[in-house]
Amino acid sequence: MFCKGEEHYFVGKDSFQEDMARLKEEIREGKMREEYAEVIWDVIPMIHAINERLSEQAGREVMDHIIWRVKSPESIANKLQRKGKEISLDSAVKTLNDLAGIRVVCPFQDDVYRIAKAIRKLSGLKIIKEKNYIAHPKASGYRSIHMIAEMTHEDKKYRVEIQVRSVAMNYWAILDHQLWYKNENKDADKLRKELKACAVDIAEIDKRFLKLRKQIEKL
Repeated sequence: MFCKGEEHYFVGKDSFQEDMARLKEEIREGKMREEYAEVIWDVIPMIHAINERLSEQAGREVMDHIIWRVKSPESIANKLQRKGKEISLDSAVKTLNDLAGIRVVCPFQDDVYRIAKAIRKLSGLKIIKEKNYIAHPKASGYRSIHMIAEMTHEDKKYRVEIQVRSVAMNYWAILDHQLWYKNENKDADKLRKELKACAVDIAEIDKRFLKLRKQIEKL
């Protein structure tokens, strides 16, 4: 059972499993994953075109790689539960901005800003929210630029989260993601502190590499 109050839902373990099973069925019947995959593939060619144009201007590659994903039913259910929202497809579409996600990884920090600036100008995309975690890092030390883009696909509006980060910070984020699932381990807090210290070091290395690259370009 769940108790409803001010649109917040509190569910027990058994109810959560039942809600997640129902959510999976709603996603399957509604073809949500297929729809969002199509939306992502509307956006990715635009970003590749940005890379080609900016790389030609810079005389080097400004994008290392790009990956994408559609959020899994388990991740959707867990996030809705953390937010105190009803676990359903309708609630997910209304509440979550990251059902579809694109991550752009760049060699250098100034490339991150170049790519993000170009994405903001893309025709057909409307940036409805942006957070600059490079200028204002998260408490964990994470640094990246996150944008929530809205676009229309077959007369329906969708939101896509676009992350742009450096190669060095991407390595850090991979470990941070793995550690996030180890919260109950007694050594997790110790490792989290070490990871935060690494984030500070990585930010400094990003700056040093950028400075070195600019010096090399002047030779």
